[in-house]
Amino acid sequence: MLKSRKGWWLTAILMLISGWSQCIKPQEMTVDPPENVGVDDLGHLGQLDIHWTSPVSLTNVTDCSMRYHLEYFNTYQNRWTVIRTVRTWYRAQFDLEKEVRVRISTVLRGACTNGTELKSPFTKMVLPPNNTGPVDSRVQGFGCVFYQKEVMECTWEVGLEEPAHSKHSLYFWHREMEQAEECPQYIHSNGVRTGCTFTRESLPEFSAFNICVNSSSPKVALRSAFFSLQVQNHVKPAAIEAVHLEAGLDRRLQVHWDLPHESIPSHCLEYEVETSEGVGGQQMLKQRNVTREMTLTFLSMDGAHCFRVRSRVHHYCADRGFWSDWSRWFCHPEQPPGFVSDAVVVCALVIVVIISMVILSLCGLALWTKCKGREGETMHFCPLHKLMEYSKGLTACDPFPNKTRNK
Repeated sequence: MLKSRKGWWLTAILMLISGWSQCIKPQEMTVDPPENVGVDDLGHLGQLDIHWTSPVSLTNVTDCSMRYHLEYFNTYQNRWTVIRTVRTWYRAQFDLEKEVRVRISTVLRGACTNGTELKSPFTKMVLPPNNTGPVDSRVQGFGCVFYQKEVMECTWEVGLEEPAHSKHSLYFWHREMEQAEECPQYIHSNGVRTGCTFTRESLPEFSAFNICVNSSSPKVALRSAFFSLQVQNHVKPAAIEAVHLEAGLDRRLQVHWDLPHESIPSHCLEYEVETSEGVGGQQMLKQRNVTREMTLTFLSMDGAHCFRVRSRVHHYCADRGFWSDWSRWFCHPEQPPGFVSDAVVVCALVIVVIISMVILSLCGLALWTKCKGREGETMHFCPLHKLMEYSKGLTACDPFPNKTRNK
């Protein structure tokens, strides 16, 4: 009986030791990082190919699955992006004006690790940017607007330290292109390239649209600028032209509007309605409402009620966008007392300017005539500042300033 108990304890101890050795076995196993890590630039203006090979030490491992833990620093979001993949390559977007930072490790899991996950140290790679030329020679103020999803205009301003007669060239690339191409239609200002126009056919949405604005000068090397955007985030709808106001018997005023003919689906738009209420000829801004509906109802009180509307792409269809221009004011009643439209203000300013110019011209002509009559000389030209001096009692128009005048 005693021997059987001793045998049972001995068997239990041996099994415990065997199980414990199996548990610590994965901890003793080492995993090597990937080898031959490289980054290739295929001329896609920022989209780079990261590639590597499996560690040679794990070539004969068949009872474990092998994956790779890839991290690269996303300078657009200022954080590390993490990818787990079984492939030996990955394609990512980088800002070529900044460092390219990549790190990758091998991840092993399966029977060879007793079901636990083992991870190798990182293999790291840092590539410096290929920046040439002064920092302030880079173009500034770059921006793109996709008008009504029909035409996109990208514009820029010259760099602060850019020499005169420098030349700008824009190149672009997206996933449907094999290689980058030059701007199809440049925008010029005073003979200088200041932008590029793209048609809708060359603008895929929800995809990286990479741009490089290259500056060149025969005098000095200039710095290139790289940008990456998604065109659906740069849409500016057309201004709303028709707003309808309908007054009901229950003192309610219904406001609805018509959309202009454009390529933006109506379900992708949201609207901002600005309300102005006037009492006794006084207009004041009352409220603004943001809505996805195309009809709003307001309680109609005494006085005039005026409305204007603008639109932009809703965040369900894009991360951001531009507000359209405001529609003109629409009022109920149509001509409220004391309400002055923008057109009336502009016309009044134009009239004031014209009247001022006429008055100044008449004053100048009168001074000219008076100056000419007093001197008795034929005057071909009398400068304005001379006329002003003469009007103060000075003999500015005297053709013989050094001659003593008869008293």
